[in-house]
Amino acid sequence: MQKSLNQLREAAKKENEKMELLYFDEAGVCNMPNVQRGWSPLSKPHRADASMGRKRVNVLGALNYAAGTLAFEVHEHSVCRQDVLNFLDKQARNSARDKLTVVVLDNASIHHHIDPNTLEEWMVRDRFILLFLPPYSPQLAPIERVWKLARRLATHNRFFATLDNVLTAV
Repeated sequence: MQKSLNQLREAAKKENEKMELLYFDEAGVCNMPNVQRGWSPLSKPHRADASMGRKRVNVLGALNYAAGTLAFEVHEHSVCRQDVLNFLDKQARNSARDKLTVVVLDNASIHHHIDPNTLEEWMVRDRFILLFLPPYSPQLAPIERVWKLARRLATHNRFFATLDNVLTAV
C-alpha cells in the first residue's frame, strides 16, 4: 500500500498529471484534555473539577496533498455517516471534472457502507473515487498530522469554558 500511495503522491504533484489526491478524515477537539496524571494531598481523595462540563467540536476535513490545502467543516454534534456523505458529495461536486480525484480514507465504520449508486455517480459524473487504507495505518495519512497540530494549536495552554470558545479556536 505504501508503494501505491507514493506513486499516487508523485502523480498528484505533477502539474500536467490529470489527478488530485485528497486525504479525508474527521477529528474531535475537546475543551478539556483527558487527565493523564493527578495528585492529591496525602490521605485525601483526588478530585477533578467537572463543574464546567466537557464540550467537544468535531471537524471533517479533506487535505489536498499536492496543493497543501485543507477543506473542512466544523460540527457541534457527533459526526455520523450522513455528515461524511454530505461532505464527500460537496468535495466531489467541487472537484475538477478534467481530473481524476482519489480520496484516501481510513477504515472508520462511518466511512463504509456508502450506497453503490452514490459511489457510481461520483465515479461517472465527478471522476471521484474512494481508496481505503489498511486497518491500523494512520502513518499513511498525512491528515492525521494536521489534526494533531490543530488540536495542539486550538487547546494548548487554554481552558475553554464555553462551546463558542472551542468553535472559535478550531
